[in-house]
Amino acid sequence: MLLNSDKKLIKRYLGGDKDAFGELVKRHKDYVYNLAYRLTNNPSDAEDLSQEIFIRLMDKIESFKGDAKFSTWLYRLATNQCLDWLRRRKPQEKSIDDVELKSDEDIPALIETKEQLDDIKEALAILPNDFRIVVVLRDVEGLSYDEISEHLNI
Repeated sequence: MLLNSDKKLIKRYLGGDKDAFGELVKRHKDYVYNLAYRLTNNPSDAEDLSQEIFIRLMDKIESFKGDAKFSTWLYRLATNQCLDWLRRRKPQEKSIDDVELKSDEDIPALIETKEQLDDIKEALAILPNDFRIVVVLRDVEGLSYDEISEHLNI
């Protein structure tokens, strides 16, 4: 069971086994990177942010009480780190009105084109950080509203 093995890895890491932390990173790095990428829309920023998240995890792992699943706790930490990163960035000058989305008549409904995906990414980038994180967690990551509220602690 992943829950128990995550807890075992944490216990091993806190006991001095540095390889156990590497295993935790290996297990959860894809989700952390994907979350960071969807919020930054930049592979380089997502990579840097992922590293920041795991450094933060190293500092905070002792505070994991085991009441929730480790993945839930980590994803909350990652979400908060992403929000902090987004707040530190300069505000964007764009407006939602600046985004020109393709109409359904231009593109067959069943075909997702690169242009549509770019339009969606651009529209997401314009959203205020607090809205963007909810949209990404709900519509991209597929979390329920209860899971989102737990992740965001709201």
